[in-house]
Amino acid sequence: MNAVRFVKLVGSTAIVLGCLDAHAQPAAPAQSTSNSARVAKDANRQLARDVRRALKDARNQGLRFRNITVRANNGVVSLSGSVPEVRQIDLAINAARNVPGVQSVNNRLAVRSEIAGRGSQ
Repeated sequence: MNAVRFVKLVGSTAIVLGCLDAHAQPAAPAQSTSNSARVAKDANRQLARDVRRALKDARNQGLRFRNITVRANNGVVSLSGSVPEVRQIDLAINAARNVPGVQSVNNRLAVRSEIAGRGSQ
């Protein structure tokens, strides 16, 4: 009887110690995932800022960038919105392409003349 009791005690002690060890494992993979996501998000924001600055600098070439929205995702920049002339689409794309870190540019810009944008009266 004592031998059976001893075996049960040793077995249950091993189970309890095994459970404690399982709970003591570090949660590093989850933290590194959230850290890398934050780093990627910050890099995307910085790249979008850099592209906006390049668009602003292209004003001296005639670019009207006020209606252009910039989004960045892992080096891919998307330009959306409107410009008054076709030539300005090329100016915007070239300005974005010349920013360090830009791998490609998705053009979603539309040409809208200022007169058409006011509506009919």
